[in-house]
Amino acid sequence: MANPTFFKPEFDKLATEGTIGDPNGLSAYAYMRVSGDEQADEGRSGLPRQIGHIHEAALKYGYKIHWEAVYADDATGFTFEQRPQLSLLRNELRNPNRRANVVIVEHLDRLSRHADWHQGFLIEEMKNAGVLLLFWKEFTSRIERAVMGAIAQDGMEQAKQRMMEGNLYKARSGRVTARVPAYGYKLVDADGNEGANAKRDSYYAIREDEAAVVRLIFQRLLCGDSMRKIALDLQQTGIKPPKQYKHWEGTQVRLFIRNEVYKGDFYAHRWEHKTVTKPGKNGSAARKVTRKVERPREEWIHVPVPSLVSVGDWEAANRMLDMNRKMSRRNAREPYLLTGLVHCAHCGWLYCGTTKRANVNKRKTPYRGYRCPHTGVRPKYLNKHDQCKNGYIPCEQLDGIIWNLVSQALLEPQVLTDALDSDATSERNRQLQGQIDYLASEIERKTDEDEKLLRAYLAGAFDEHEFSARRKSLKEEGLRLSDELIRLKSEVLTPEQLEERKDAILGMSQQMKGQELPIDPPFELKQRIIKLVVNEITLSVEEGWLKLDGAIRGMYAIESNPDHVVTTAIIHGLVPAPQP
Repeated sequence: MANPTFFKPEFDKLATEGTIGDPNGLSAYAYMRVSGDEQADEGRSGLPRQIGHIHEAALKYGYKIHWEAVYADDATGFTFEQRPQLSLLRNELRNPNRRANVVIVEHLDRLSRHADWHQGFLIEEMKNAGVLLLFWKEFTSRIERAVMGAIAQDGMEQAKQRMMEGNLYKARSGRVTARVPAYGYKLVDADGNEGANAKRDSYYAIREDEAAVVRLIFQRLLCGDSMRKIALDLQQTGIKPPKQYKHWEGTQVRLFIRNEVYKGDFYAHRWEHKTVTKPGKNGSAARKVTRKVERPREEWIHVPVPSLVSVGDWEAANRMLDMNRKMSRRNAREPYLLTGLVHCAHCGWLYCGTTKRANVNKRKTPYRGYRCPHTGVRPKYLNKHDQCKNGYIPCEQLDGIIWNLVSQALLEPQVLTDALDSDATSERNRQLQGQIDYLASEIERKTDEDEKLLRAYLAGAFDEHEFSARRKSLKEEGLRLSDELIRLKSEVLTPEQLEERKDAILGMSQQMKGQELPIDPPFELKQRIIKLVVNEITLSVEEGWLKLDGAIRGMYAIESNPDHVVTTAIIHGLVPAPQP
């Protein structure tokens, strides 16, 4: 539950015998949502107000709500997929043994502000599950719900537009648009004073205690100290890091060095959120995602601010970072067969490829392998998993283990195809398919509405200007639904994709059985085969086991060599290793 200590006292004030609403009524769920920290902090529009309205609705309709049946999301995004508490409630409502058959919400826009399809999908999902949805603010018809939902969405979009226009006006008048000042600065008003007007006027002034730390970081780097060394010294000295961090890390030092604001250049209107196409995994269809991307430089608005370091020092420090990156030995990239697949069983970090140089007959002999970088890139005070000992395993050993397992599995393709069938019938895939079906029906309904709109115009219900405006709005809404449908289709495992993967597996199996596929195929082909049947590898070098997830699944024992001498690993058939 989101921040229960925040509104639990408000719940307790209204509760009778541990429930709000009618203590003698039937049980119900409650759902609440605030979309930002400001709303959460403001009682008039935050969770306390919503709990009061839900209490009133529960009394009116004759329901009681236990504290455990209250679901509340705080500081969430605009889509219901980003709300963990709503996801938990939806899972609860799908349970045949759920505790209640009623959900009470304050307003429709608390369920979702998106009238395009989210609101209708959630309402229809609850209806199909036999769940009654009640609002403190009632709607007399579906038309009113659609209108009020559209108003809520339009208000959200208009608020975004007003905010952007306000920020542009601020920047062009020589003021910064940052809501939170950069480390080393403070917000002041037009007269240079802190106070109530500082956030509205939003000028930068130097905060000397933090500015001294920024200057120290630049000086230390220019003297040749590493970013990790600087961060460690700051932590041990007891200097507090920026508010959003608990500890100093080398990454923060790099961000400080790269930040142009410290040489006196603040840029507004630099970033925007865009929907971009992202390639799918393992050959699946591309999908659309939202990314923060940089606008063209000519669109940036330059706002001069007080500098903390000279332009010369800033440029020299950045040249040093570029040179360090160029000369770093770890940036001599080499391909590794299992890149992106191996996760540490203890801390969850992704294993990375690395090259070790060991003394063999007084000569430095390189050994390529995989290691967990957790303890190697972070100071000790940031390592929460002491049991992670940065285990190293030679590439030849782990690559050989995985390829042997994949080769054996390809000789028994039925096991792999059964695993793919299981993925296709998973709960997540089922939910995605349900959303796709709903969107398809909504797009079809928009087509019907377009035909009705044309008939109404021909009958003289409105003039050509109103017809054009209404049809444009209908077309735009249909395009938004189509884009969302494309995105969801890229995430679901369709029957066609399932058959394609099965055909690929069966084809490779036949080649291997007919000895047309070499025992040790080329690197690119081997990597493609592995990624087709393996989604993730969880590895514990210290305990001598690995776990595969994907078309090949299960836990397997490995033979670990403490001297890291490259030998043929012993695979215990397909016998699972003991549970760690």
